[in-house]
Amino acid sequence: MSIAADINNTLPNVPVLACPSCHRLGIDFQFVGDFQTKIGYMAIWCPFCLHGIHISRVRIPEKTQALPFNTSAEEISRRIPNFTHVKPDG
Repeated sequence: MSIAADINNTLPNVPVLACPSCHRLGIDFQFVGDFQTKIGYMAIWCPFCLHGIHISRVRIPEKTQALPFNTSAEEISRRIPNFTHVKPDG
């Protein structure tokens, strides 16, 4: 969860973040949601070890790109890989 805070606190210029699982640099993320309410979910993952988290009911910041809820599953899967979900660290 600390990575989610780091991302939100540094948007739109998120620094390169280290994966808590494999410690490699390059955490990726994507917001998906309703553009009118600015509520959705956030996926955060490591592109190297494919460990990550899915956080529901988040506010989508103005200064980030997001996919709308009506984006096709195929397009979402091109952007968000099928990662192994890990327990958040709080």
